[in-house]
Amino acid sequence: MSDSKVVLGVGDPTRRAHLAEVLASLGYEVNSAEEPAELLDLVPEPRMALVDHAFVARAGEGWWAQLRRSLPRASVVVLPEPAPAASNGAARPGAHANGNGAVAELTRAIEPLLGAAFAAPRGARRARAQGPLDPFVGESNAIRRLAAQARQALHSESPVLIEGETGTGKGVLATWLHRHGSRASSPFVDLNCAGFSRELMDAELFGHEKGAFTGAVSAKPGLLEVADGGTLFLDEIGDMDGGIQAKLLKVIEEHRYRRVGGTRERHSDVRVLVATHHHLPDRVREGHFRDDLYYRVSVLPLRVPALRERTCDILPLARCILASLIRDGGADAPRLSAEAEHALVRYPWPGNLRELRNALERALLACRCGPIERRHLGLDLEPSLVTLAGPAIEGRTFAELERAYIERVLSEERQHVERAAHRLGIPRSTFYQKLRALGIRKQNGALAALSSQNGH
Repeated sequence: MSDSKVVLGVGDPTRRAHLAEVLASLGYEVNSAEEPAELLDLVPEPRMALVDHAFVARAGEGWWAQLRRSLPRASVVVLPEPAPAASNGAARPGAHANGNGAVAELTRAIEPLLGAAFAAPRGARRARAQGPLDPFVGESNAIRRLAAQARQALHSESPVLIEGETGTGKGVLATWLHRHGSRASSPFVDLNCAGFSRELMDAELFGHEKGAFTGAVSAKPGLLEVADGGTLFLDEIGDMDGGIQAKLLKVIEEHRYRRVGGTRERHSDVRVLVATHHHLPDRVREGHFRDDLYYRVSVLPLRVPALRERTCDILPLARCILASLIRDGGADAPRLSAEAEHALVRYPWPGNLRELRNALERALLACRCGPIERRHLGLDLEPSLVTLAGPAIEGRTFAELERAYIERVLSEERQHVERAAHRLGIPRSTFYQKLRALGIRKQNGALAALSSQNGH
């Protein structure tokens, strides 16, 4: 398999040319096809195939089976359709038109998939891709536990629920599960559920028949068909519309579905992986997520730890990321100075791995040929109230420091009491007692410090 090739099947020639140009500027070797049959014979097997609905609409019924035989180990991604123009002639926000800027926006949206498949980030000083990113870099107990649980999940066909904050690498873990599982030779299809209307999600996931709705000028397969025999990864499932949740539950339990506007039941042979940054039991209690679907997708739960929970892994991760960000020509990655290493470990990383990667990429561009210094990272390391040494704690009472630390943990855990208590290493009942004693309450999703009876 080629480590740097992408094959591109896009129906509109202008959009195809623009997308190929943007991908090439990011360092990928792109081969474009004008017809579905041509794509099957373009190049020796690539790492990824990108196609859109207009391209697929010209293919025959057996084309997907031919594609899987021709590209057994490639990830296949179906690009979203360009949105129709608004009545005033302007595209709606987020629409993917044929312009370079809109195509670049589309490329940024699919770049996490490209990065997971190639370990090849953007930037002038990036090397050729060296293979998928390892989601288990480090020696922390949290990452060792995740690795052991993920390897157990490889031996099952049950759904997997991947939980974790934004930027922790949930998509990377999903890609790893597919590539190391029994379906590795079949398609891996990704869909981000956030921001889709029910109608658009329905058509994207299940497909539609000709005439099913205005604008459905031809039938098109949904992502369930594209992923048949392989893996369907539904990112941010916590934001999925309730009506689609019911249909997805039927797919998982009965392996059957219908296209929008269709009457024929179709069989679905996919393994479903889902991910979310939400705490789904909370979404269930709030009425935003079906409890029966939650029980079904959470058969094998995997929680990707936040970077602040695995600080001993930060430097190994940084070195691993730097190795994938080396300059063209294969030179060694610049070393991190002692001050830079200290800053990396001390910084709280609210954006997790994604923020770490961005900081290191920025540092590579800033340091040129020398070692990476603290100033190159661009991190805000102002001392906080809860710093355990130095002038930040002078004149503060223990209750003030405890309150500040609890407020920060609760804020970082999105005010989820159970997770905050777990992070602090105390029972939930004890945590509630501390909240009451320190005069901390949650109000309208924001923290408010109250005047307590003891005056803290």
